Amino acid sequence: QPKKKKMLLMDALFNSLLVVSSGYALYTLHPLETPYGYGAAALSLVHGLLGVVRAASNDDDDCNRLRLITSGIMEIVPLPLTNIELYLKSSSPSLAMAHVCFVVPLVYDLLAKMGDNEDTSTETLKELTLLGNVVSLLFLGVNQSSNMYGAMAAIAFGARYGSVILDYYWEGLGSDFNLLAHSVFILLMTMTMSVK
Repeated sequence: QPKKKKMLLMDALFNSLLVVSSGYALYTLHPLETPYGYGAAALSLVHGLLGVVRAASNDDDDCNRLRLITSGIMEIVPLPLTNIELYLKSSSPSLAMAHVCFVVPLVYDLLAKMGDNEDTSTETLKELTLLGNVVSLLFLGVNQSSNMYGAMAAIAFGARYGSVILDYYWEGLGSDFNLLAHSVFILLMTMTMSVK
C-alpha cells in the first residue's frame, strides 16, 4: 500500500508539472495567432489535470477511463498540431495541412479504447504517425536551421520510446518520464512559437 501511495504522489507531481507547463503555454500563446499550438497546450492541460485528479482521488475508475482516452490523444495529437503550426509559419506553409492526416489514427485509437478491443494494427499506426511527425519536424528543423525543432523531435521520440525502455526496467517510471517529456515538449513549443 505505501508503494502505491508513493506512485500516486509521483504521478501527481509529474502531472502538476504538465499542468504548469501547459498553463504557461496557454498564458503565453495567443489562440488566434497560434491556434494549433494553443490546442496542443489545452489538450496537455486537460490531460495533466485529469492526472492530478486521478492521483488525488486515489485511482478512481471513472477518472482512469477518461485518463486512458486522453493518454491516447496525448500520444498522437500534440506533435502533428505543433508541426502544423510550425509549417504554417515556415517557408513551405503548403505542407502544413498534410499533417492533418496524422491525426486519423486517433479515431481508430479512440474507437478501440472505448470498445476495449485494442489491436496491434492500431499500435502500428500510432508508431508510424509518431515517426512520420518526428521525421517531418527534423526536416523542418534542417530547412529552417533550427536546433529547437531538432530538440523537440528528440523529446517526442524519447517520450515514446524512452518511457517504454524505462518501464521495462522499473514499472511506473515510464509514465512519469513521459509526463516529464511532454512538459518539456510543451515548454519548447511555447518558446519556439512565442518568438517574434
